[in-house]
Amino acid sequence: MVKVSVNRFVSSRVVTIRNEVEAETQRLRERTLNKLEEIFKVVAKVARGEIRHQRVNGKMVPIRLNQRRRWVRVAEHIARTMNSIASNIDEKEIHAQLNELERLINEAQTIDQSTTKK
Repeated sequence: MVKVSVNRFVSSRVVTIRNEVEAETQRLRERTLNKLEEIFKVVAKVARGEIRHQRVNGKMVPIRLNQRRRWVRVAEHIARTMNSIASNIDEKEIHAQLNELERLINEAQTIDQSTTKK
């Protein structure tokens, strides 16, 4: 029977796990950044006025200036989130930032009620 050092066995397993976690984390980070970049590109087009209408309740309505300003805030938040993910992979922080992003998107999509009552 071959004698195996327990310390060596445990150490090699820990190194293997660390390498696997690092590789998976890098893949996850890259996929997440790619998806956020896609969202950022669309949001930036809305903020710049390249996309002029949005569908609300089945109807196409124009995107007003104050809504474009809200989309600029969304784009800014996406950029900050991407920067955070690129430098840190804290799952709770990322979830919090994505929740805030979702809130900003919902806010940006709302139609300004004062402009629709004309």
